[in-house]
Amino acid sequence: MSSPTGATTQAVSLLRRLGAAEIDHPGGTLLAHLERVQQQLATWGARPALQLAGLCHACYGTDGFPTALLPLASREELAAVIGPEAEALVYFYGSCDRGASYPALADPNAAFRDRFTSRTFTPDRALLRDFAELSAANELDIARLDPTFREQWGPDLLALFTRLRPLLSAPAWAACQAVLATSPSTEDTAAGRRWTVAVLGPGGIGGLLGALLSRAGHQVICVAGETTARALREEGLRVRSAQFGDFTASVEADTELREPVDLCLVTVKHTSLNAALERIPPRMVEDGLVVPLLNGIEHPDALRRYFGPQRVAPGVIRVESTRVAPGTVEHGSPFTEIDLAGPADRLAAPAALLRAAGVRTRVAEDETTVLWAKLAFLAPFALLTTRYGITIGRVRTERRAELTALVEEAAAVSQACGAPADPAKALALYDAFPADAKSSMQRDAEAGRPLELDAIGGALLRSAGRHGIDVPTATRLVAELAAGVGPD
Repeated sequence: MSSPTGATTQAVSLLRRLGAAEIDHPGGTLLAHLERVQQQLATWGARPALQLAGLCHACYGTDGFPTALLPLASREELAAVIGPEAEALVYFYGSCDRGASYPALADPNAAFRDRFTSRTFTPDRALLRDFAELSAANELDIARLDPTFREQWGPDLLALFTRLRPLLSAPAWAACQAVLATSPSTEDTAAGRRWTVAVLGPGGIGGLLGALLSRAGHQVICVAGETTARALREEGLRVRSAQFGDFTASVEADTELREPVDLCLVTVKHTSLNAALERIPPRMVEDGLVVPLLNGIEHPDALRRYFGPQRVAPGVIRVESTRVAPGTVEHGSPFTEIDLAGPADRLAAPAALLRAAGVRTRVAEDETTVLWAKLAFLAPFALLTTRYGITIGRVRTERRAELTALVEEAAAVSQACGAPADPAKALALYDAFPADAKSSMQRDAEAGRPLELDAIGGALLRSAGRHGIDVPTATRLVAELAAGVGPD
């Protein structure tokens, strides 16, 4: 939901006239902060009146920011611009005596003290929910952009929002946890600033990550075909997730990247990589970092030839997330984990950025180990579920012998390439996997989309050939899938 364009435009004009663009504030100016608060509320799905209140929440000053842009005698002037409901929320937010009101704000009979009139009363529960949501959007914006503020006040704010959790929406509470759960260390100070992130391929994975980063307050530019780009511009990224909640994130979208970015996440399928790269001019990431999260082990070389060897840091992601329509993502797994490969000092900031957005992220120096750890696990899963059209639960019972043989073959190739692999551990992971899990290759086959057979199975066979390792089970399955042999 987005606030009415006309009211927003008029409100920004009023704020400029009142001097908000000249008042210093963490992250730049007070006006920039107010606009980010409105955007954050929109990302969380707030109704238009609450978004407009977020944009103007400092007009009468607050208990923590005494600079008032308007005197209380001018309340009608603000109401004429943003509407009576939004203005009443601005007054309510500014009137809070925090010392007297905060301790019991979430209680059923909460006592709220108006610092302007000294009146104490019990507000309507809906009004308290609006207050809590606006408070979270306001404080989190400052915490993201000012590491010193976050380090000093983060624990207190987390304690406050933990008490207010019954009043907060699911996305607001998730953001409180992501931003405030840990104090910033030296290595993740860079994550406190607002990043510009491009997502090439906003599908199941790219859409989820783009939405999380937007919800965390960063500028996200999704690069896709015209149909998808139009859907994202009009309706945003819609996520349904048991881990992160259901939410809609506002993002920018285009068919080509037209401005420099700090980070470019490459999340297209390997089958469309070459065509997709034409949408990202290398000059737009010459001062940034390219992180491909593709299946396979051979794509980093191609990306380094295109962007330059120092610009690319490959990673792998463990998640089950599917695009069910342009701009709509269903995230089914209870985890979202990324491993980045490269020097720790180079990757500390992007890793912290992802962690702050809620993604568990680790950094490992050895690229070979990182990429093979996923391929050795993914190849048996993808090849068997796709060839037989069954879930992993049925694979591990009905096709156990083939699963065991394929796991052992993949582990042997991984070890020959210099990456450790433990077949017994891999089998244990398969046994612990949700029985109804399907591989992304299997979903592609069911939908009639091109398969990443060459990136997964082909790469395994080529590596086996280079090291003289016999992989009969993998060879047969790849050949059958290449020939179009499917479920019996």
